[in-house]
Amino acid sequence: MSSIFSAVSLALLTSSLVSAKCQKYVDAAVAAAENLQSTYFVNGGYGSQQPWIGAVDSFHLTELDDLAGISTHADVINTVFTAWQGQLDNDNSYDDVQWVSIAYLRAGNLAQAQKYYDIASILERPPRLQKCYCAPFDLVPTRVPNHGTQTNELFITSSGFLFDVTKDDNYLSNAQSTWSWLKASGMMGSNGLFNDGLTNVDGVCKNNEQTQWTYNQGALLPGLAYLFKYTGDETTITSAWAIMDAIIASMTIDGGLREPCEITTQNNCNADQQTFKGITMHWMSWFLSVSGRDNDSKYSNFIRSQADKVLQFAVGAPNSYSNLWYGANAGSAVWTASTQASALGALIAAGQQNC
Repeated sequence: MSSIFSAVSLALLTSSLVSAKCQKYVDAAVAAAENLQSTYFVNGGYGSQQPWIGAVDSFHLTELDDLAGISTHADVINTVFTAWQGQLDNDNSYDDVQWVSIAYLRAGNLAQAQKYYDIASILERPPRLQKCYCAPFDLVPTRVPNHGTQTNELFITSSGFLFDVTKDDNYLSNAQSTWSWLKASGMMGSNGLFNDGLTNVDGVCKNNEQTQWTYNQGALLPGLAYLFKYTGDETTITSAWAIMDAIIASMTIDGGLREPCEITTQNNCNADQQTFKGITMHWMSWFLSVSGRDNDSKYSNFIRSQADKVLQFAVGAPNSYSNLWYGANAGSAVWTASTQASALGALIAAGQQNC
């Protein structure tokens, strides 16, 4: 899949997914980004933070620059993966490289986006990845044989994003076949939320019944939007709406988004998990922008409400945000690079909605 676009044309294609609409959240996001960079961005990176989180941060910051009409963070992506180059190039994480691909494509670097997408697409994989070789995986012969929810959902979204930019039918085909497989995989629980993957039980792939993170729901949404945009398949919209309804119904307390590892009195979330909620909000906004299909403003209202929760409950020092969105801190709140980036994602998503 060769690159056929100039840097200028690609930059135009990948310019802001949506336009700035609600200035109070945009202003809050700009201030949150300033704090993220001044507090946590040192020597071109975010310390020991894993590369996929650096890719998330870069994605948020690129979106923010376009949303706010600034160019403050254009160079972040040039340094944030430097320390992780060997890991990324040697197939050690299919999730990480997909996030890196998305971040590069969003920043207008098609060649790098394709490079890391191709790494995620190969059939070989290290033995440490979960082995579960059973139907219906053979529906997706070009996909890595991994049965984790996130790996496959990201592949649908990254494929859709690359098709949107390149119009190379191979990407659309990958998104379609992987979505067909995922629907039949059994990864979704009875409550309409995706568990963390599948496990092999006597040669049969079954839901592993592991934790249902917000991240496992949100990552699929942009991919479904691209499938709707380019195939007209209305079931992708109803599927996305059902996922978002399940998030609202089962993953909130008093209207505020909550990870399963969070309570107001104790934090049990690691750096990865502290990042999830803001990504989910940004994914939801991305879905609304690409698909053009809200449900009587239900989901845009939810996105704004989460930003309001962040501003109400998560703020510590000025423009510094914790992991706790849904209620008052009773000892569990932590302030880290991950929690700051998560709040940033929520504020950007809200800024992309009508006030």
